[in-house]
Amino acid sequence: MTPPAEPRSQKAAKTPRLLAWLWGLVLLACILGLAWLLRDGLPVDTRLTAMLPEDHQSPLIEQANAQLGSGFEDRFVLLLSSPTLKTDAQVLAKALSEAGKNENDESDSAPLLSEIDWRDIDLIDGNSDPRQALDSYRYRLLTPELRRIIDQDGGESLVEPALRALFSPAGQPDPVADPFGLLQRWLGARDTSPVQARDGLLTVAVQGRPRALLIGDLASNPYDIGAQQAMTQTLEDFERTHPEATLLRSGLIFHAAAGARQAQREITTIGLGAFIGLVMILLLVFRSPRVLAQMLLPLACGLLFALPLTLALFGRLHLMTLAFGASLIGIAIDYALHLQCDRAVHGRAFRLRRLLPGLTLGLVSSLLAYLAQTLTPMPGLRQMATFAALGLLGAWLSVVLWLPRLRLPSSASTARLAERLWRWTTPPRGLKPGVALIAVLISSALIGWQLTSDDSLHLLNPSPETLLEQERQVQQALGSDTGNRYLLVTAPNEAALLTRLAKLGDTLEGWNDEGVSLKTANLADSVPPPEQQEEDLARVRRLYGQPLETLARRAGLDTRIVERARERLEDVPVLDVATWLDSPLGTAQRRLWLGRPETKSKTVDVQGKRPVAATLLIQSTGKADKDGQAIDLERRLTRLAAQDDNVTYVNRVARIADLLGQLRKNIVWWVTAAVAALTLLLVWRYGRATWRVLTPPMGALLGVLMLFALSGIPLNVFSQLGLLLVMGIGLDAGIFSVEHGRRASTWLAISLSTLTSLLAFGLLAFSATPALHYLGLSCLIGLAMVWCLVPWVRPDPEHAPKRRSL
Repeated sequence: MTPPAEPRSQKAAKTPRLLAWLWGLVLLACILGLAWLLRDGLPVDTRLTAMLPEDHQSPLIEQANAQLGSGFEDRFVLLLSSPTLKTDAQVLAKALSEAGKNENDESDSAPLLSEIDWRDIDLIDGNSDPRQALDSYRYRLLTPELRRIIDQDGGESLVEPALRALFSPAGQPDPVADPFGLLQRWLGARDTSPVQARDGLLTVAVQGRPRALLIGDLASNPYDIGAQQAMTQTLEDFERTHPEATLLRSGLIFHAAAGARQAQREITTIGLGAFIGLVMILLLVFRSPRVLAQMLLPLACGLLFALPLTLALFGRLHLMTLAFGASLIGIAIDYALHLQCDRAVHGRAFRLRRLLPGLTLGLVSSLLAYLAQTLTPMPGLRQMATFAALGLLGAWLSVVLWLPRLRLPSSASTARLAERLWRWTTPPRGLKPGVALIAVLISSALIGWQLTSDDSLHLLNPSPETLLEQERQVQQALGSDTGNRYLLVTAPNEAALLTRLAKLGDTLEGWNDEGVSLKTANLADSVPPPEQQEEDLARVRRLYGQPLETLARRAGLDTRIVERARERLEDVPVLDVATWLDSPLGTAQRRLWLGRPETKSKTVDVQGKRPVAATLLIQSTGKADKDGQAIDLERRLTRLAAQDDNVTYVNRVARIADLLGQLRKNIVWWVTAAVAALTLLLVWRYGRATWRVLTPPMGALLGVLMLFALSGIPLNVFSQLGLLLVMGIGLDAGIFSVEHGRRASTWLAISLSTLTSLLAFGLLAFSATPALHYLGLSCLIGLAMVWCLVPWVRPDPEHAPKRRSL
């Protein structure tokens, strides 16, 4: 006998219960997954570069950028000034050498440094004398001054200086290998370092006073939290015990540590501030700790859902994500607020079905605002947006599946508060579409006339100004260049590449004569092209003719020494790049040489080989970066590269600014596309009343831009991302206003939602990180405008819009 069919009402009752249990199992899986991912601790990422846009340009340029930066990432520089310089330098070097080590357990020892140089002997390797490494190549290496002298008089004017060197007590002449000291002169021209040996220390002059120089190589990544803490603690301890000493710092680890500390502070202040404000508001409105716990339940579930999935997708969690995730407090609770406010006012008449369309559309609009950020070429922002979107989805599922099943008390004061708020904030008349259109036209005109933009790199740099000033002082004292501006040069083979580099070097040297202040780091200055080496060898043979005989006669040298010296000119090898880079002086230029890079490029020469490549670094000096000369230099370099298909000019800082500008422009199209898609959905559901839904978000967006234009605040990519959030939250408010616009409970929920969002996102306006500051400023102004606009566009009770069912 067939059992009777189950009633439809019982099936309908079982479905939500089944989904609620299923959601609980999903969260349980998230708990287990999170425990597994955190078995070795929370993998945190503090890289500032994670906020930089990805640059899908030439793979060769990407490789050059990586190679130019690799030599600086794991290295740091300290300049120490002290009345007892040698003693304090020794103490500091010892403290850094022992930093990170575990005295009680050697097996757990994790030293901070792999190497530190601070004494004059640290940069001297007895087996790496540059004169010995380049001995057989010396006759092909002449300075420009020696070439000019030999070309003028055959080298006769070099005899007198050579005689003085031969008989100088401090000299070390070699009358056979190098009677004229050619190699010593050439090496002297290569040694332009400001580092000097003084009292057993490495020193650098800063404003005319010597400072001890300490150069360290990290044993781990500069973004490693443990390394940052060890470095910070060591330097703080030294400065505390040596108050008379001062330190100048330079290195990525110091900027990474500053960014990490700032992010941790803001996680505490912004997240804790938003949380405390949220708790106080909810207790004041709902008068029940149980209701408060219910309000926080979706938030906890959202974070629990987002954290393991974000870690699984990205591998590491950026501290900026945690700081931004703190702002999730304000919006994740919105859905619970709408549900609880409706239940508090309507009591047993509460039905989830009545709220579900608005909750769903609100989720969709917010997700669109967040997910638009995942399209950006910025890994850090993609992670932040993913974390927030997953958190919202988790919170929404918890509200829809769990909260209606909870039986919680409702305070009569909540209903009275809703009614008072309704009376106090309801305008006597609504906003007319014609008035709204006029306001749009006026604000659009002001925006187009006055609004400016800013795409500079400082938006991504949270380092304090004091640290940036120290970095500038150290770089200026050392005369170093991190490779932000360079020419990328390619050629079929090494000889052609060196020839091309030499010609470019001559051109740039000519610019100096024209008043363009710059200096270069060029491989061709150290490894002359083969044809140049042949010409120099011919000059040396001329020098070893009559001038050498004159030198020998006046010095009283045996004629056999002359013959032995001339014999060394036979079979002189050509200096190549590999030999130079393996020499003690050549190691500093290894970052310039790319060789035959293994890229996905199909470019090959006629012999089927990939081209060789190198970079020529360009550093402006003097006031070239502070006045119109900087623009002139950029134009000159751009034109110079345009003249040769094998030369590419790269300005890394300008390139990043261009990428931020492109991203800022693309966001406009993303917003337009998102609004167009949503408008179609809203028109389908609300018909002519759609303008009432769109007015709060779009009016707030135009209002923020107009205020920026009038106050002179430039628009940047992060303020635009903040406007995306305003649009998502504003659409949420507009949807509920039209869905249930004449209900006091709905207006209370919208007000609480806006207030909590202001707490969460608005507090970011006080962030010291420029990116978060501008994002928060946009949200602070925009959300306030959303709240002000909603009452003016609520539909009249007599003309409630017809809605299609979802």
